Amino acid sequence: MATVDGAIIASLSAARERFFAGERVESGVRERVLTSWQRSRDVGVAPDRVPTVYHPDIDLDSRLVRAAGPVLDDLQCQISGINVSSMLCDNRVTVLQRIVGEPALERWLDSLPVLPGMAFSEQVVGTNALGTALIERRPVCIWGPEHFAEAMHMLSCVAAPIRDPISGRIQGVINLVCLNRYADTAMLGLVTDSVSSIEQSLFEQTCEREKALYRAFLDARRRAHGLGVHLGEQPLITRVLSPQDRLRLLEKATELISADQVGVAIVRLSGDRTATLHSRPVDDAAGKHGIAVEAVLSDDTAWPLATSVGPHAGTRAGNGAFAPPRTGNGHRAPAHALTPPLRPPEPTVAPTEGWLLAVSEPGIGQLAVRARERLSLLCEAGAHIGTTLDVTRTAEEVSEVAVPRFADYVAVDVPDCVLRGQEPTCRDTGIRRIALAAIKEGSWLYHVGALIQPLPCTPQARSLASGQPVLEPRLSRTLGWVAQDPERAQKICAQGIRSLVTVPMRARGVTLGVVSFYRASHRGAFEEDDVCLAEELVSRAAVCVDNARRYTNERNISAELERVTTSLKQSLDRQQRFTTDASHELRTPLAGLRTQLEEAQLHPGETDLPDLLGHALSDVDRLQAIITDLLLLARIEASPVARRKIDLADLAKTEVTRRACDRLPVQLDLADGVLVEVVPMQIARVLHNLVDNAQRHAVESVVVAVRCEGGWAELSVTDDGPGVPETERDRIFQRFARLDTARSRNHGGTGLGLAIARDIAQTHRGTLHVDDVSPHGARFVLRLPVGSC
Repeated sequence: MATVDGAIIASLSAARERFFAGERVESGVRERVLTSWQRSRDVGVAPDRVPTVYHPDIDLDSRLVRAAGPVLDDLQCQISGINVSSMLCDNRVTVLQRIVGEPALERWLDSLPVLPGMAFSEQVVGTNALGTALIERRPVCIWGPEHFAEAMHMLSCVAAPIRDPISGRIQGVINLVCLNRYADTAMLGLVTDSVSSIEQSLFEQTCEREKALYRAFLDARRRAHGLGVHLGEQPLITRVLSPQDRLRLLEKATELISADQVGVAIVRLSGDRTATLHSRPVDDAAGKHGIAVEAVLSDDTAWPLATSVGPHAGTRAGNGAFAPPRTGNGHRAPAHALTPPLRPPEPTVAPTEGWLLAVSEPGIGQLAVRARERLSLLCEAGAHIGTTLDVTRTAEEVSEVAVPRFADYVAVDVPDCVLRGQEPTCRDTGIRRIALAAIKEGSWLYHVGALIQPLPCTPQARSLASGQPVLEPRLSRTLGWVAQDPERAQKICAQGIRSLVTVPMRARGVTLGVVSFYRASHRGAFEEDDVCLAEELVSRAAVCVDNARRYTNERNISAELERVTTSLKQSLDRQQRFTTDASHELRTPLAGLRTQLEEAQLHPGETDLPDLLGHALSDVDRLQAIITDLLLLARIEASPVARRKIDLADLAKTEVTRRACDRLPVQLDLADGVLVEVVPMQIARVLHNLVDNAQRHAVESVVVAVRCEGGWAELSVTDDGPGVPETERDRIFQRFARLDTARSRNHGGTGLGLAIARDIAQTHRGTLHVDDVSPHGARFVLRLPVGSC
């Protein structure tokens, strides 16, 4: 047999070393194996030993063992004399039987030990073909160092799950194992062939019951057709009922079969008609038990159920129910005798027509009911999940669909980055609960909005890490879940929550979050079939959540691009405005300065040097002031500055105190405790500019006031000067705007003070305006949002 390439073994060993060193493993190991390693590490499996877990309660006479017996005998013959062994395990991955082709390998397996009753689930020994095949529900090959336990590194193993062909549930696992040097790819084909043979044998064990019931049904239907209740090749039910009515009858018949008892049900049909369904037990000659359902159609909705059941009836039982007819010796008739008599008795009510509707086993009926319910749930999920492009709302729709039809409590948790439209990259920041649906209020589960830091051993963390669902049928015994918050876990269990299924939300190979399904003690615990349904629900939701996330991301990118575009446009506008303002306002003082200097150059003897220097310095000061204000405007508009909360009255006192040399004394009218969140330096500049403006135009008084009114903080500066005409009250806040010669450059202003003040007000989400003062004057009012008054 071909051996495994030594380079592959070396590569696996290197990847294993990186994994246990906590380093990122990007190559050298298959993705599914790496995921299994992560699962094993999360549940606390130690790689340096193989724990001994023994289950003494194994069933060596189960359906699986009986079905696998002949297959294992044939397999024993095929591997005889070869260094290959095979194990048959149950659905707990507990060894039931072991066959060995070579005694040397048998001694090696005994040392592990691989013996009947020993457990080899992934939770016990880590990554191994038997346990991993059960978790992944598919054939698995594990070669050498891919095993989690170091003691298994010399083995290569192939395993596949065995399913019940009727229910689809996994009944067990079978494998082939050998030393690495004897490994061969043909082992996989041999295992899958063995699985197919065992599953065929399982089917044959149950098939006889189905055949007997089916023969009874065909025989009864054939006799019913002999009464003339058919048209051509179609029975009467096809001729007189619409497809919708037939579906209603078959659904109700399935429910009656699943109840496994005698019963009667009335089904309302279209056209104001009704059908009466009667369920009764049937037995074939071999003693196999089933349920037959008869349908009696009547145009009279008052059909008396307490009397005869119509042409297909048996005798009436003592409890008022209906029993099948009996043969002459008093025993129940076989299934083929449970057919309509050749001449039906005269009915005491309106004429009726009846036929045998369905025959089946109660267990099959229950499966059919559950299958229909699950199909209905998936149909509803398809219609109600993903109605919006909002991540949170989509998560809420998932929980609303699943409660209470599938679970009693459903929670959806995602990383914060998913809510922002980004793909999750690191889960160290925790997961946030964005949806929680419950059958009743007041559960102790984490509330919506809570940021959860799941421990690696919790089912949620294991699902996120492995990308696989986790089933915990007995939640109170799940130590990893309890360890997250022991006190909360105790309260949750006290409320009756008993089982849990966690399913990762995966779309396009990315895990977006995890959905947790909980069931309370009043209904059955979750089973493997429930895990499949939960996966289907979550897979549909994951696509919708991913679409919503990508939409959010695209919307955020568009908004950011729009913001950047607007910012660039504003920057260009500011640059152009700065250039225009500078070229316009700097030209005048520069021209005056140049004229004075040229005149002095032409007539040096007639020049008064001190007077020339005084005018020159004055013009330079004006140029410097204009440039300073223009740069300040550019900084205000360009980028935000950190703010802090201050008392506006304290700022006003400080600024006024610095103005001891003003032409007119400044009066204060301040209300304490007016708090605002601002850039103090900029608000001080606003007050400085407003006071400067008031000092230039006031006659006798300048008043600075602070107060809080209507949720706004007001800082006002009032003067008793000529005031501002109403038509000019907006223009004065424009750059270099002046009203008349009274507000000329000779007063020392740059023409930018009020423009700077309004820009600062707007960057603080406030306003700046001017009012009249009686009998004359102007009142400039700065209004800012308050932090507290």
